Amino acid sequence: MLLIFPPVGKPCEPPAGVALLSAALKTHGIDCRVYDANADGLLYLINSVTGKDAGDSWTQRALKHRENIIADLKDPSLYKNVDRYHQRVYDLNRLLTVSVDQTRFRITLSDYSDNQLSSVDSKALLKSADTHRENPFYPFFEERVRPLVSASASPWVGISLCYLNQALVGFALAGWIRENFPDKKLVMGGGLVSSWMSRPDFNNPFSGLIDVMIRGEGEQPLLELLGVPGTTKKHYIPDYGFAANHNYLAPGRILPFRASIGCYWSKCRFCPEKAETRPYSAQRAHCVINDLSAMAEAHRPDVVHLIDNAVTPAFLRALSKREFPFKWYGFVRFEKDFTDPEFCRALKRSGCEMLKLGLESGDQGVLDRMNKGTDLSVVSLTLKNLKEAGILTFVYLLFGTSFEDKPAARHTLDYVKAHQGNIDYMNLAVFNLPKFSEDAEGLATREFYHGDLSLYLNFDHPDGWDRRHVKSFLDKEFKKELGVGSRFRKNPAFFSSNHAMFFNDLETSQ
Repeated sequence: MLLIFPPVGKPCEPPAGVALLSAALKTHGIDCRVYDANADGLLYLINSVTGKDAGDSWTQRALKHRENIIADLKDPSLYKNVDRYHQRVYDLNRLLTVSVDQTRFRITLSDYSDNQLSSVDSKALLKSADTHRENPFYPFFEERVRPLVSASASPWVGISLCYLNQALVGFALAGWIRENFPDKKLVMGGGLVSSWMSRPDFNNPFSGLIDVMIRGEGEQPLLELLGVPGTTKKHYIPDYGFAANHNYLAPGRILPFRASIGCYWSKCRFCPEKAETRPYSAQRAHCVINDLSAMAEAHRPDVVHLIDNAVTPAFLRALSKREFPFKWYGFVRFEKDFTDPEFCRALKRSGCEMLKLGLESGDQGVLDRMNKGTDLSVVSLTLKNLKEAGILTFVYLLFGTSFEDKPAARHTLDYVKAHQGNIDYMNLAVFNLPKFSEDAEGLATREFYHGDLSLYLNFDHPDGWDRRHVKSFLDKEFKKELGVGSRFRKNPAFFSSNHAMFFNDLETSQ
């Protein structure tokens, strides 16, 4: 079987989902080939730019140094100079931008949009399939994807959609395959597809194009589809053989690894995962450690990206007792284990370079109302201990929930100002209300994006703290007050947390 991961996502590491699918199929004797069309597709567009496209000095400079820029992004020394890094990233992104028709398409190293077609509208996605020749990646399909589909003896081609930025290109790819290889059958899955299929009103609009759509973890359904029913094996060691020769834009070999499915907390009222009622599942920590070690032995990563919704305390404890030959980072909750300085130092010795932490708010009342299960006293001690242990912190804040008003947002600002010496990076987000969450039932709502696949709603805030006021507060107060003399690091452009840990060798924050 041929599995394809289409553009657009950050081209710095291979996709995890198709690696697990590949492992499952091969374990049961089914031949499988995975193609990361995202990384190759973006570089294809970047390398397609010629002198006739360079109508300005910026593009001319980027074109002249294109090969050096790509090489620099894979060189660890670049990550010792934040300004030089950003020049390289923006120059490379410039080449990507000018590679497409800018009057219609917007494409970056992390984003894709089409001003004629919406990625949350099934009719638009089907039109993307019908008009695939208009897609910027059409020449890439013809040149790079055609030989792979032709060479595959399997009647099935799988397309994995994890991100909204992949939707339009993924459906263009599906339409291209359907037209050029009418005997092939299409199966589509991934996180985005699972979210669509979790809608209570989902009535598959893609049945005329996609033969099978899979919701949730795809290993078992795919095996059954290919004639291996009833297997009891549920956990596989990811197969990243397909990524060995890919040109990923990172200063080392990054491999994603998932230790659990869903969220072990699963109580936050604002979380879209809760609305999807995705069940939590995990192996025992020692079994996961064995799988991680086996993956590392097989594929020799420089960095392991733990992609769990939140790494469990049990797995963190297991990690802290080992010293791995790779660095690692991932998303965690503010658990009490972090209040022990020795535990944090042990995590550092194990290879932990950075932790992403969902604080959401610096107001205890807001945290309690959103059922976050976070105590600000634990947060303060956690940030202090991680800083002292040499572990970078990437703190996520969420503004504009129905549980917050402007005074509470000011409390978050005050909290961040008081702890800025122990916070390295921040991500500021404005809340989108999950369409089918329990909180949506008690609010006056309206469509955020018009389309039958939209997953979020806009709403009338009970205290008038709407998106316009939130954005104004962030721009005119939050960022302004933190901007003078702050010690926060600059988030890596486009790559954000995926590149952030590589700046741990900096002497001072930028």
